[in-house]
Amino acid sequence: MKNQLGVYYAFLATSDDVDWLQCIARTKAAGLTVLEVSAPKLRLASVEARHAIAQTAKDAGVALTFATALTPEADVSSPSPAIRAAGIRLLKNDLQMVREMGGNTLGGVVTNAGKHFPPDNEHTRDAAMERAAVSLREVAKAGEALGINIGVEVVNRFESALVNTCEEGLMVVQAVGSPRLGIHLDTFHMNIEEADIGAAICLAGKRLIHFHACANNRALPGAGHIDWIEVCTALNAVDYQGPIVMEALPGPYGSVAGRLNIWRQLSRNVDAELAQATCFLRERMVESFEC
Repeated sequence: MKNQLGVYYAFLATSDDVDWLQCIARTKAAGLTVLEVSAPKLRLASVEARHAIAQTAKDAGVALTFATALTPEADVSSPSPAIRAAGIRLLKNDLQMVREMGGNTLGGVVTNAGKHFPPDNEHTRDAAMERAAVSLREVAKAGEALGINIGVEVVNRFESALVNTCEEGLMVVQAVGSPRLGIHLDTFHMNIEEADIGAAICLAGKRLIHFHACANNRALPGAGHIDWIEVCTALNAVDYQGPIVMEALPGPYGSVAGRLNIWRQLSRNVDAELAQATCFLRERMVESFEC
């Protein structure tokens, strides 16, 4: 396996005011070549600031991938045409930002607003998924025009009312039918929802477009009970060529505590543990290739 390895920006942050240039430097110092950044946070930055971040990353040899999120006011699955239209605009604007900053991947919960659970969701989620697919067809066309991949992230039932398994993610991807829209899997979420993590990766197959590596407790790979040989063997089996991003979180700070339910410290020496996890993953990648 020769996949690029990366880290989610929030593992390197200490407050909601992110020092993006420092994150880039620390990503490189850990031996990584990908930094995943937040589209919602970068929407608030000036064009000049975004350009500086992109140029610094390029100079450092660090590729940027982008994570996004919808809101209840901009949700492509909403029964409201106006709210769906706002969600489509939001995602299209994010795609344009990704292009302008030299990225090629936008992932995240793009089917609905996270942690927003209608009281009758068990009866309405199929219709909501259909509305999301129709909306995402328009978003995917923008991705095709810009050359940007869009990952439909599969997340657990406590974070999303829709798309909790790879099978459900594939339903959306197949309904949209775009070469630029694929599956975004995450081992933290798969550990909760999938009966077999390796089988879920194999089910995604060639439609796997982005991948998050995280321990079952949202710590770094190697700090939990995920079978990384199984994970890497499955990624090999489907010939996944994209980046593997560690979306771990070090502990509670700023809005991360309440937004992502991080109540306790998961890492003590962030930079040293990140470098160690990088070596750990690379070793598992080599071992799985030899199996």
